[in-house]
Amino acid sequence: MIGAIALSSLRRRFLVLGALLALLGTGWGLAQDVGPGAGVEFRFAGRSVVVPRIGSRLEILPVLSLLGAEAGYSPAAQTYGVTLGDDFIQFALDRRFILVNGKLDEVPDAPTASPAGVAASVQFLERGLLGPLGYHLEAITGGYRIMPGARFAEPVAVRPAAADFGATTTLVLTLDRSVETAVTDGDGTEPTIHFSDASPRLDSTLTFQSRRVQRLLTQGHDLKVELPEGVGLLSWHLLDDPPRVILELGRRRPTPVPEAVNIAERSGPPPIVIDPGHGGDDTGAVAADGLMEKNLVLDIARRLERRLTTLGYPVRLTRTGDDSRALSDRTALANRLQARVFVSLHANASTVAAVRGAETYYMSLDSSSTDAHAAATADLENQPAQAGSTSSSLDLILWDLAQAEVLNESSRLALDTQKRLNERLGLRDRGVKQAPFVVLTGATMPAILVEVGFLSNPEEARRLAGADYRDRLAEAIAGGIDDFVRSQ
Repeated sequence: MIGAIALSSLRRRFLVLGALLALLGTGWGLAQDVGPGAGVEFRFAGRSVVVPRIGSRLEILPVLSLLGAEAGYSPAAQTYGVTLGDDFIQFALDRRFILVNGKLDEVPDAPTASPAGVAASVQFLERGLLGPLGYHLEAITGGYRIMPGARFAEPVAVRPAAADFGATTTLVLTLDRSVETAVTDGDGTEPTIHFSDASPRLDSTLTFQSRRVQRLLTQGHDLKVELPEGVGLLSWHLLDDPPRVILELGRRRPTPVPEAVNIAERSGPPPIVIDPGHGGDDTGAVAADGLMEKNLVLDIARRLERRLTTLGYPVRLTRTGDDSRALSDRTALANRLQARVFVSLHANASTVAAVRGAETYYMSLDSSSTDAHAAATADLENQPAQAGSTSSSLDLILWDLAQAEVLNESSRLALDTQKRLNERLGLRDRGVKQAPFVVLTGATMPAILVEVGFLSNPEEARRLAGADYRDRLAEAIAGGIDDFVRSQ
């Protein structure tokens, strides 16, 4: 039997939470008619109840009783409360806002007063009450069956931010809680983020701007990303602490997008992740004699792997052959493996043939900290498939505190590595620099990018082609990594 709940703790919650509901909006109007007949049958666990139909609404308190939930009215708060197990839901008549375990949610329409207490639409019953309690409705002849498993769930707040680079845009969606998430590319034109146990709600308190993301739309459990013609989803991955969905967007190539790198969970101590840049149809810089950056850095990465293994470090490469890898997939591997450090290897190019030497970079969160040469180098590595590109910049990139916290460590790793390169190779110190490299974006560990030399310089290109010089490069970089790790 349904009656007023006498529990004093529940009454206190009615008084505190009911005041908030009393301040909130009014209903959206009536839901569609549930069908003809004097009553509608609900079945659950071998029992059933027939409830009166009042226009397009139903008496809902008998349905809650059938489910085993306690429902009661607090005159002081002018709200109804529903308790089942550890869940507590509160709602008010003629209001389309409810409180689910203390969190505010919005439902399509509002309940009203009725002869038996409360009349509401089927949508309100399922969306506002049964869903949060872990159930949904299945239509049967003459009514509904109450089934385990929520069709609707609590909302998840989504805070969007975007970084527009020369050829790509990195879209970061920060969530206020962990939810099961999947991304589909929507034939390449409309990526969709599906939250299987939540409904997304966009945080509109911060201005969102991107030259590639036209609009973000919520629809049920989905968040759709509208893109201009020719722009599509290149890759995506998930990060934790806080939970984030990272999408890399850019020009769709005529060739198929390569499969994401295998990011299986690691076992054992955290590895050092080495990223040989470029690969596949992306050759990177090419020397006058035909030496390609993608092959050069893969060979150096293998030599570096052997050096680090000898020093006792576990090592993983983001690619072990001539494979294509999306830039963000490389960082995703390091994040998933909880890598100790992430080092991306590249070779530089310049329109001035005399420029030579190795350079070490770490991530810039502020375009003002990037000089013209560093910006041009980042632009070259961020958009390897395009020619004639312009300098990239960070457009008010809103990276989380986890990224900012590792910048100091990344700076120290870069300094240690550059010092070793200068000493071992006898190079003029080109210094440590900051630039907005896509491949370093989102790394949750110390991360650097090493440009081992200039393939545009004929003399340096000849040295880079030699096995001895590559060994010395690997030895220097390994020494810098070892210096950094031992100093922690």
